[in-house]
Amino acid sequence: MPSDRGSGTGPIGWLRNRLRSPGAVGALVVLAAFAILRLFGTNEILESIRLKGFDVEQRIKPRPSTDQGITIVAVDDDSLARLGQWPWPRTLMARLVGRIAMGRPKALGIDIIFSEPDRFSPDDILRMNPDIPQAAIAALATIPSYDGLLAEALKSAPTVLGVGVAEGEPSGPTPPFRSTLIRQIGTGDAEHYVPSFDLLVRSLPIFSAAEHGRGSLVGNPDADGIVRRVPLFIRAEGHLIDNITIESLRVAAGQGSVGMVMSSDGVVGASVAGLFVPTDRGGRAYPYFARRPDTPILSASAVLDPSFNPAQLEGRIVLLGVTGLGLVDVKQTPMGLMNGIEVDAQLLESILAGDVLRRSEVLTRTEQALTIIGGLLVVFALPYREPRTASLGLLAIVVVLLAAGFIAFAGWHQLLDGVYPSVVAILTFGVMLSASLRAVTAALQHQEGELSAARAIQEGLLPRTWRETSELKSVDINALIETAREVGGDLFDYVLLDQRHLFFAIADVSGKGYDAAVFMAMTKTALGMATKQHGIGLDMAFGLANSEISVASDHVREKGGRPMFVTAFAAVLEIDSGVIHYVSAGHDSPYLIRAGASPSRLETEGGPPLGTIDDFPFPVDEARLEPGDVLLLYTDGVTEAKDESAAFYGTARLERVVAGLKGDTAKSAVDAVRADVRRFVGNADPADDITLLAVRWLGPRAPEGALTAQ
Repeated sequence: MPSDRGSGTGPIGWLRNRLRSPGAVGALVVLAAFAILRLFGTNEILESIRLKGFDVEQRIKPRPSTDQGITIVAVDDDSLARLGQWPWPRTLMARLVGRIAMGRPKALGIDIIFSEPDRFSPDDILRMNPDIPQAAIAALATIPSYDGLLAEALKSAPTVLGVGVAEGEPSGPTPPFRSTLIRQIGTGDAEHYVPSFDLLVRSLPIFSAAEHGRGSLVGNPDADGIVRRVPLFIRAEGHLIDNITIESLRVAAGQGSVGMVMSSDGVVGASVAGLFVPTDRGGRAYPYFARRPDTPILSASAVLDPSFNPAQLEGRIVLLGVTGLGLVDVKQTPMGLMNGIEVDAQLLESILAGDVLRRSEVLTRTEQALTIIGGLLVVFALPYREPRTASLGLLAIVVVLLAAGFIAFAGWHQLLDGVYPSVVAILTFGVMLSASLRAVTAALQHQEGELSAARAIQEGLLPRTWRETSELKSVDINALIETAREVGGDLFDYVLLDQRHLFFAIADVSGKGYDAAVFMAMTKTALGMATKQHGIGLDMAFGLANSEISVASDHVREKGGRPMFVTAFAAVLEIDSGVIHYVSAGHDSPYLIRAGASPSRLETEGGPPLGTIDDFPFPVDEARLEPGDVLLLYTDGVTEAKDESAAFYGTARLERVVAGLKGDTAKSAVDAVRADVRRFVGNADPADDITLLAVRWLGPRAPEGALTAQ
C-alpha cells in the first residue's frame, strides 16, 4: 500500500500544506497557550466574560417560580416605621420569634447575628446607670433578662442561627463552637478546596445554647460584585461549617449530619435531607435564579399583629432577616438587586425544585475540548483566501459554541461555557486572518511587480506608431490594445517584408500575467522570424512557429505550469495588387468592410491554436481587396467583454457596429468599435485585454519609398 509520507497528497500531505498556510503556526501557538491557560486557570477578564455569559443565559431563561414551602419574614421599612428603629429590644424579637414558633414551622433560619447584649435589658441598664435609686434597682431586678426571653423563644422553634466570618487575629480566647457533623463522602481533603477564614462571628452563648443548628452567612460576590454562587461549606477556627440554607434543610428533616461529597478534583456537592446539591470544586452552589422568588414575604409587623394567623407558617421553612432600607447590603445578582435573605430563598427554592445549576469538572474538560476543536477548525477548515467566507465560517463556529452552552443550560441546567472557546476561536481567527492578509498584500505587491513587467514586455513588443509617409499612400493602418488589470497575452504586429509586401497579424496567448507576456514575446519572435524566412509561404511559417511554441509549452508543463497555446491570424498583403494571403490558427476571422456592401468575414479553413497539435499543415487562403476596403481584426477581449451584470458583449453586437461603419479610415473603424465596447462595459472592471487592428488598402499606387516605423 502506498504511503502518504513525504507526498503532497493524503492526510499527511494535506496537514503539511495547511501548516504552511500563513499564520497557521502562530495561531496554533495562541490556541495552545489559551488551552493551557484554561487548564490551569483563566485570566480574570475572560473569567468575568464567562460568568456574564452565564448571567445572560439566566436572564433569557429564568427559573420558573414555584412555591417550595419557604416563607420570608422581613424586618422591613413598614416594620421599622410601626415598631421603632433597629436594633429592636430583645423582648420584641422574642415576641416575633414566639409568634413564628406558634405556627410550627419545619425550620426557622435567622439571618441575624446576636453578638452583643441587649442594651435595653435590665442588667445593662443597671450596669450603665449605677446611680439609680434602690427602689428602682429592686424593681428592675424582678424583670427577667431580655436576652433570656429571646433565648427561650429560640428554644421553642427549630431555630438555625447564622454565623459570620472575619479576618485577623482573635482578641482573646475563642469560645467553644458547636458545629454540625459534616460527613466527608469520597476521596479528597475539603481543606484544600473550600473557602477558609480566620475568625467566626457568632451570637452570644445564651443564644447558641438555644439554637438547633448554625450555618454560615457567607455569600461573597464575584470579582465584578455579582452574587452568582454561594459557598455551601466554609472552614473557620478549625471547624467545617455548612451554609444556613443547608443547615435549615437538615433541621427541617430532623437529621443529625450533612454529607459533603468529595472527589479527587475537589468538592462535588452536598447531601442533606435526601437531596443532592451539586457544587463546583470549591463547594459553591449556583442558584438558578427566578426573576423574583415565589417565596411569600411577610412583614414582621404583620406577623406581630394579633390578627395574623401563625398557622400560615405550619410545615414551612421560615427565613427571618432584615430588609429595611439602609440596614442591609443589597446584593447584585444575575437578575438584578436582591436582599441577602432573598438570595438565600432563591438557593433554597433551587435546591428543593432540583434546579441548582451544575458546574462540575467534567464541564471544565468539555470546555477544554471545545476550545481546542473550535481553534483547530478555525486554523484548518476556514478558506482564508476568501475572507468573507472565512468570516462567515467563524461566525458559524461561534454560534455553534454559544448555542451548545445555552442548550446545556436550558436542557440540563449545566453551566457549559461557550464564551471562552468562542473568544479563543476569535483570537485564533485574528492571527490567521491578519497573516493571510499580510501574505495577500505581499503577493499583490509581487503580482503588481510582475504585471508592471508584463505591461513593459507587452508595450515593448508592439510596433511603434505607424504613419503614412509622403512616399507611401497605399496602406492605412491603425491599432489599439487596452490591457486589463491582469495583463493578458494579446499581440498585434505589422511590418514590411519588402517594398511590395506588408505582413500583419493579431494573436492571443492563453493565460494571463507575467508568464503570458513572456510567452507572447516568444510567440512574436518565432512568428516574425518564420514569416521573414518564408514570406507569403505562411503555411511553412506557421508550421515552424507551431513547433517552437509546442516545445515552449511542454517546457512550461514540465516546470509545473499550465500548458499554453496561441490563437493567431496572420496575412501578407501584396501592396500593388490588393491580394492577401492569410492563415488562421484558431482565431476569429477578421471582418471585411467594403463601401456599398454588407460586412463579411474572410473565409478560411484554418487550423488549431499554435502549440496544441504538432506538425499540423496550416492551409493558406487568398482574397483580393478593392481600393478602400478595410480589414478589422480583433481578439476575444472584445466579444467577451462584460457589463456590470456580467453579460457578454457578443458577436451579434459587434456585427451591428461593423455594419454601421462607412469605410472611411482604419482609425474610424477602431474608434467606433472601442467606443461601443466602452458604452456596454460601463463601470465594470475589464476582464481581458481588448485588441483591435484595422488595415485599409487604398489602391495600387506604387510607393517611391517605404512604410517606416518611428
